[in-house]
This record gives sequence, C-alpha cells and structure tokens, in this order.
Amino acid sequence: MPSFWQGLAALPRGLRFIVAQRSCWPAAAAPVLMVLLLGVPILWWTIGSFGPLVSSALLPHANSWYAEAAWVLLRWLASALAAYVGLWLALLLAPVLSAPALERLVRAREAALGARARPRQSIWFEVRCGFEAQLGGLLLAVPLWLMYWLVAALLPGAALLLFPLQTLPLALGMAWNLLDYPLTLHGVRVRDRWALLRRAPAPIFGFGLCLALLTLVPGAALLLLPAGVVAATELVAGLLPDGALPETGTS
Repeated sequence: MPSFWQGLAALPRGLRFIVAQRSCWPAAAAPVLMVLLLGVPILWWTIGSFGPLVSSALLPHANSWYAEAAWVLLRWLASALAAYVGLWLALLLAPVLSAPALERLVRAREAALGARARPRQSIWFEVRCGFEAQLGGLLLAVPLWLMYWLVAALLPGAALLLFPLQTLPLALGMAWNLLDYPLTLHGVRVRDRWALLRRAPAPIFGFGLCLALLTLVPGAALLLLPAGVVAATELVAGLLPDGALPETGTS
C-alpha cells in the first residue's frame, strides 16, 4: 500500500513520465489546446459582438458625449464579464472534452506498469468518463466545504482555527477527480471507490495535497492535468489489491 509521501510524490513522477515519453506529448497537450479552441472564439465574440450588442440594446440613442462615454463603458464592462464567464466555462469543459486524450495517457502508463490490456471504449464513453470525473470531485468536495462554512457561521471564533481544514475538501476533491479517470475506465463501481478511500486515505490525501498546493499558481491546474492523470493511474495500481486493475463492470 502506498504511503502518504508516495502519494505526495506521485505528481512529479507523472510529469517525469510524460517528459520521457514523446508519444504522450500530443495527448498531454490536449487540455491546453482545447482551452485555446474554446477560449479564442469566446473572446472574439464577446469583445467584437456581445459588448456592442448589449450597449446598443440598453443605450440605443447615444447622441451626447456623456451618453457615448456610457455606451463605451457599458460595452467593455459587458465584454469583460462575458469573457470572464466564457473562459471559466472553457476551463471547466476542457478536461471533459479532453477525456479521449487523457484516456490514452492512462493506457500508456498502464502499459509501462505491465497492467493487462482492457477493451477500448467508444469516444462517448470516454467523454462521459471525463464528465463523471468532474462531477465526482464536486460531489466529494462541496459537502465538506459546506460543513466548514456552516461551522464557521455558527462558531465565528473557530473560523481561524478551522481555516487549514479548507485544504481537506480541496485536496480530496482534486484527488478523487483524477483518480476517477483510471477507476471509471476500468469500471470500478462507486461503492468500491469509497471503500478504497476509507482503506487508504493517506496516499490519496497526499496526492490531493500536492495538487492543491500547486494549483495555487494560476493556470497550473490545467497544465498539470495530464501529469495528474498519469500519477493517478500509477497510484491506483498501487492501491488496488496486488496492483491489479480489475474489470468489474461499468460505474
């Protein structure tokens, strides 16, 4: 069973694996390319069309200098807000739409670990796995965050003492998110995943803590997503009995 420190070091090992395997580079670049493919049109549309459309709808008769100034200000405020929302949407959709590429990284790491091959799935199954990975992380982290904020609201004096505990839902949520890729693709059921978390919380928390600390750097979460998927695959191989990656049906 991996230790806390092995879980903490899993992400750097995943990054080294991708750097050493040139065949993995195109798949590792998929999340960033997906953000560019989604983000550039969004920025183009929000700045070139959405902002002027909102200003023209709300201020159709800007004849005076102050009306024109308000029109310009409203245009850029509307463009900035729409661009902010659109870019966040692109960041959320990029991992889901990159699921087929991330699945190839899972296969490459499994092959290097000597795991037995499993049948290939359809692209829709792979995209669904990406969605389940995002949803699983949220379902794990959000209740813990709500519990923290509830305790902080009821006991304001304890908020400062509980502040370090905010890393717990973030770390577990991110670890669950990435571990879900190899687990879902191998059909490990949800109840078995909870049993895995209860049986080996230390390496999973160590893995998530490393992710949480690095994602404090803006943009690091997206750049480290491929390395995280590779690290999760290695960690799953160590967490499952005898390093096996079972085929237990669909989740």
